[in-house]
Amino acid sequence: MEENRYSRQLHCTTNFSQATLSGATVLIAGMGGLGCNASMSLTAAGIGTLILCDHDTISISNLNRQLLYRETDIGKKKVIVALDQLQKLNGDPDFIVVDGRFNERLLPSSANPQLILDCLDNLPGRIELIAYAVKNNIPLIHAAVDGFMGQLSVFIPQESACPICSLAGDMEGADLPIPSLGACVAVMAGLQATEAIKFFTNSGELCINKFMFFDGLSGRIDTIDLERDHNCIACSR
Repeated sequence: MEENRYSRQLHCTTNFSQATLSGATVLIAGMGGLGCNASMSLTAAGIGTLILCDHDTISISNLNRQLLYRETDIGKKKVIVALDQLQKLNGDPDFIVVDGRFNERLLPSSANPQLILDCLDNLPGRIELIAYAVKNNIPLIHAAVDGFMGQLSVFIPQESACPICSLAGDMEGADLPIPSLGACVAVMAGLQATEAIKFFTNSGELCINKFMFFDGLSGRIDTIDLERDHNCIACSR
């Protein structure tokens, strides 16, 4: 069964190990557009355990980009509907549901993530999430979308620059909903899932100490270098 389901990905690189993916645990913070798309990719790839964390209910404005949900799901809890849909997608992974805004105290004792996906859309939540990553020495993959644009960075505590320093000025006072094109959200979530699989299989080069920028209007992907800020609680550790 496993050979048939995963056979097309087993030879993507010489380091690729399905057993490693099957033993991996990933925390997905935020089950909006990024979280929905990334969780589908990681579920399909056979990640062993996914921890799904979100406090929100489904609204009609979610449906252009949050592809786990349907019109009949409006008003229901995102994590409950996501759990049902992901279990239908692949019965192999285990799932842990955290119904609430990310808070370390909400995580059950059985939740021991080896990697975090930052799929949030607000700065305070991201700060709390990266503080948890630093405290527990857990790598984190950040992504964000604004209209046709997207960005991504991989943070390794004690080793690399964090992505939050450069976001603080851009996101202050961002009270209005962020424009989100579903196709661009899917691109960035796909890149997040790709970095996660690269991390576990030791494949390729991770997007560490740099920001990857996707411009859907021009069709370009560019990167800029990040430097550690010694005034930042994450970078300075």
